[in-house]
Amino acid sequence: MNKDIIEEFYYLTLLDIREGVSIQELEDIIQLYEDVEDYEACAGILKAINETRHDTITNINEKL
Repeated sequence: MNKDIIEEFYYLTLLDIREGVSIQELEDIIQLYEDVEDYEACAGILKAINETRHDTITNINEKL
């Protein structure tokens, strides 16, 4: 797996979460990437979801 791609999707997902995208929407997006077998994208999105599930916006901003 390409770690750079995973990190890119991780940070993009953090931005999405900060902008108000719901976890459900992100999980739907993961399904789309799984369907096209883009597992690096899935890994990055899932990493961001798992790390921010209980975070505040302030904590998310610090990660960016």
